[in-house]
Amino acid sequence: MSHFINYKKVLGNILLVLFVATILVLSVRGLPGNPTPAQLNTTYWKDNGPFELSPERGRFALLYSLVENHSFHLTPSLAAFTSPDVGYWQNNYVSIFAPSISFLAIPGYIIGKHFGLSQFGSFLWMSIFALLNVLLIRLIAIRLGAHPIAATIAGFTFLFGTPAFAYAVTIYEHHPSTFLMLLSFYLLIRYNNIFSLIAIWLLYAFAFTVDYPNLFMMFPIALAAFFRSGVVENIHRKVTIKISIPRLLAVLAVILPLVFLLWYNNMSYGSPLKLSGSVPTINGVNSKGLPIFGSGPTSSTKQPVNMPPPSALSFFEPRNMINGFYILLFSPDRGVIMYTPVILFGIAGMFIAGRKKQKYIPIALGVIGFDLLLYSMWGDPYGGWAFGGRYLIPAYAVLSIYIGLLLTYLSKRRFLILLFFIVFSYSVMVNSLGALTSNSNPPQIQAASLSQITHSQVSYTYMRNVNDLNSNISKSFMFQVYASDYISAWQYYSYLTLFILSISAFLIIYYLISTNEKNKKGETYAL
Repeated sequence: MSHFINYKKVLGNILLVLFVATILVLSVRGLPGNPTPAQLNTTYWKDNGPFELSPERGRFALLYSLVENHSFHLTPSLAAFTSPDVGYWQNNYVSIFAPSISFLAIPGYIIGKHFGLSQFGSFLWMSIFALLNVLLIRLIAIRLGAHPIAATIAGFTFLFGTPAFAYAVTIYEHHPSTFLMLLSFYLLIRYNNIFSLIAIWLLYAFAFTVDYPNLFMMFPIALAAFFRSGVVENIHRKVTIKISIPRLLAVLAVILPLVFLLWYNNMSYGSPLKLSGSVPTINGVNSKGLPIFGSGPTSSTKQPVNMPPPSALSFFEPRNMINGFYILLFSPDRGVIMYTPVILFGIAGMFIAGRKKQKYIPIALGVIGFDLLLYSMWGDPYGGWAFGGRYLIPAYAVLSIYIGLLLTYLSKRRFLILLFFIVFSYSVMVNSLGALTSNSNPPQIQAASLSQITHSQVSYTYMRNVNDLNSNISKSFMFQVYASDYISAWQYYSYLTLFILSISAFLIIYYLISTNEKNKKGETYAL
C-alpha cells in the first residue's frame, strides 16, 4: 500500500509540473529568430515585440554582449537599444542593472540560438524560476501544516493570480529573487545543520547580485540563520549562551557570491566597489555612436563637468512612504485591491497561523514588511511602465504560503472556499491579461499627461490590456507563431484562462470531497 501511495504522490507531482510548465510555455513572450543589435533597435523587437520595456532590454543587452561580444561593455547599438536605462562610465557604455539575471539567462540564450530562437530561449529559461517558485510555495506550505492540495492551490494563486504571471514570461529579476528567498526560507524551516546555514548565507549573498534590494528583503531570514549559530539556555535562573564556532563561520559562505560581484564590477566599471546603479546614465546614442546627455535643447554629447553619480541609497526617501503605500496597495494602476485581491486571503491565513502560535510568522512578516517599506520609499513605486505592483511579488509569494494554510483551516467552511474561488477567478482573469499581452502600462499620473498631449484617453489599468486583445494583440510566442492563423487573441486568452480555472476548480472540489470523507470517518488532518 505504501508503494502505491508513493506512486500517487510522484504522479501528482509530475502532473503538477507538466501543468504549470504547459501554461508557461503557452504564455512566454517572444518572436522567432536570433536578432542582431541592428534588428533589436527596430519597433518589431522593441515596442511591438518582446522588448517593450528597458529592464528587459538592459538585461538582454548585457547577456548578448557577454555571449556574442565576450565583453562586459555594450556597443553603441546595444546602448541605443537599452537607452535611457544605460550607463556611461570611463568612456564605455555599461549596464545599470545588477548582473546575475543576464548570467543566469545565458544557457537559455545558447540553447535557443541553436534552434534560431535566442530571445525566446532566454525568456523561457527564466520562466523555470516561476515553476520552481510554485513548487517551493507548495513545499513550504505543507511543511507548515497545509493540506497538499491546498498547498498546490496556494502555488497557483501566486503564479496565476498575481502580477507574478506577467513577469514569469519575460526576463525580469522578480522570479529569481523570489526563488532565492523561498529556497532560503525552506532550508530554514526544513533543516537545522551547518550545511543548511552555509546554503542560506550563499543564497543571501547571491540574491544581492540578482537585485540589490534583496539585501534588505531577505534580511529576516539571514538574521534567523545567524541566531542558529548559538543556543541560549536558562538553567536554575542562570542564562548561558553557547556559540557554535563552525555554525558561526558558515557566514563566510557569502564570500563566493561577493567575489563574483567584485569581479564583475571591476570588469565593467573599473572598480570592484562600483555598483551598477551608481553610474551616470545617458538619454540616448546619436548616429555617430556618441552618448547624449540631457534632453531637448540642452542635450549634448559632452558629459557635464562635475556631474555627481547617483548614490545607491538616493532612490529611497522616507517622505515618499504615504504616497508609496497608496500606490502599492490601493491605486487603480498598481494596487493590490485592483490587480490581486485574492492575495488578501493570505493575511487572514497569517492571522490564524499566528493565533495557533506558528513560530515562523515573524520571519514572514519581516520579509513582507521590508518589501512594502522599501518600495514605498522608492522614488518610483510604480515600477515605471508596468503591469500591477511588480515590486511586491516576493510579498505575494509569502502570503500565498498562508493561503494554503487558510484553505486547510477552512476545509469545513464551504461558503468561504467558494468565496475564495470567486476572488481567485477574478485575479487569474486579470493577471492572465498582463501575461498574454503587455506589461507596458503607464502610471496614472503619466497617462493623464499623455491624454492631454494626444487629445485621446490613455488607459492605465488592465483595461489597456483588454484593448490589446480587442486589437488582436498577444505577445505570446505560441500565439504569434502557431495559433494566430486559427484563433483570435481573445480566444487564446479565454482558452488559457479557462484551462487554469478548470484545473484549479477540480482541485478545490477534490479537496473538499476528500476532506469531507475524512471528517465523516472522524479523521482530522494534522496541523
